[in-house]
Amino acid sequence: MAEVGRLHFLEHRQFGEIEALLTARGVRVPRRTLQHLADGFALRVVAVHLESWPLLARHLRQQGGYVLLLDTTGIPGRLTLQLLDGWSGIALLSASVAQESREDVSRILRILDDALGPPVVAVRDMSDGLDQALRVVWPRLYILTCHFHYLKAAGLRLFEVSYARLRSAIDRIGVKRRLRALAKRLRREGGKSREAVQTRTWAEAILASGKEAKGRPYPFSLSALAFWRRCEEVRSELKARLHRAGRRATGAPYRKLEGVLDRLLAPSPRQHGLAREVRRLEARWTWFERLRKALKFRNGPVPLATTGHLSERALEHGRRRLDWLLGKLRAEEEQKGGDHDERELRRALGRLREDLERRRGELLAPNVKVGNRVRPVPRTTALAEGEFRKLRRHGRRVKGVAEVEGPVQREGPGLLLLGNLRDPAYVRIMYGSASRVAERLGRVGPAALEQAKLLTGLSG
Repeated sequence: MAEVGRLHFLEHRQFGEIEALLTARGVRVPRRTLQHLADGFALRVVAVHLESWPLLARHLRQQGGYVLLLDTTGIPGRLTLQLLDGWSGIALLSASVAQESREDVSRILRILDDALGPPVVAVRDMSDGLDQALRVVWPRLYILTCHFHYLKAAGLRLFEVSYARLRSAIDRIGVKRRLRALAKRLRREGGKSREAVQTRTWAEAILASGKEAKGRPYPFSLSALAFWRRCEEVRSELKARLHRAGRRATGAPYRKLEGVLDRLLAPSPRQHGLAREVRRLEARWTWFERLRKALKFRNGPVPLATTGHLSERALEHGRRRLDWLLGKLRAEEEQKGGDHDERELRRALGRLREDLERRRGELLAPNVKVGNRVRPVPRTTALAEGEFRKLRRHGRRVKGVAEVEGPVQREGPGLLLLGNLRDPAYVRIMYGSASRVAERLGRVGPAALEQAKLLTGLSG
């Protein structure tokens, strides 16, 4: 059982691969039995975790307590709730819950409280249910708002309407589809003329504009806006070539590209409306970037994160930037007049200012003192988000398909605790050594197995 579980969950082997490996060792096990063994392994790993709370509690006390990163994934009706220690990276508990409600989440938090006591700090997203559950179970708890989730929510409020219009219009007009077809035809024909090569280069550069985000999701990157601007740049260069003095370029590739871009950018009522959406987005992006920098959030490739833990000096710098930003927001609100777009922007910025003032103490709050030293705490739930990404990668690998949300939600709570087995420190705390994992799984008690089933929904 331990070997099958290790191969399936830790090495991400499909059951067909495990069957072949065991057969090569002279052990024949049917695939249905392999599935049963893997399920039993997962359930027993969770049960050992629950039985070994005192060992984990002692370890956490020695490190000065734990920072609770609280996050969920899934859809209402079947959510995977993750409780992770932001200092050690150990998954403390995970469970299947129906929704992010105060009742469902507080029930799981009380289990954690009984076993490990209250955390030093909790970091959570913008969910009211998570916030209420934390305050019900630990009324005096020090709670931080995740910078990633706060910025994401702010970006959605600033961009959602205009960005949806721009993206929908670009898709409806079909410029991307025609550019892909033009680039494909030019590659197939293999033309060596200057016009063919340049046209293909331009088309591929426009299509690659979205990749420049390097994995940053909306609203941390506005790929439709980048696409629009790249189309404008190429069209400007193309028009200059087609209308330059002297010998003019009149070849079919240039004219074909011009026709494609004119569908989006040629003067028309529709183009004027889209250009207006572009201006709206650019004005709002300036404010979003100011907020991102104030919160010391690195807008780099995924995983998006702050620069790890923020020092007291970095926090103080962030507070000064945030105060500066609040001053700019107040000054913008006081402006009068302007067109409809400017008035709408001022209203949106007013709502942002009010929310920032309300949450200021949860965004750039001081670090915590542990013993005789100040210990930095995480400013995002990025570590928990990373574990959710690992779940999906595991699902795609062992299932061999891209769509794995169903299996991930069914098995997620158990898989999150199984991930602890990759941490040598955790294995040493809970099992003594890796060589003793199988022996410990065999000694798990029926009460812990039943509790593991109730928490995770696993069977085995």
